[in-house]
Amino acid sequence: MDNEKELIDTFDRVVHQDFPNSQRVGCPGREALLEFAQYSTNTAIPQLLLHIRQCAPCFDELKELRKSRI
Repeated sequence: MDNEKELIDTFDRVVHQDFPNSQRVGCPGREALLEFAQYSTNTAIPQLLLHIRQCAPCFDELKELRKSRI
């Protein structure tokens, strides 16, 4: 569990440093992130994951959505 948390924390730092996207350019929107957080079976997942990996605001929003459903 510690290794997983360390990996996620490291990714969190990198995505915020390298991909801040403060203007939220190209973001898929809350509904797409919510659907992903709840079901993770959408066929658009590869494109969504690619975006989330390169967008700090979407990464943060997805983390919050996933936390709220736990």
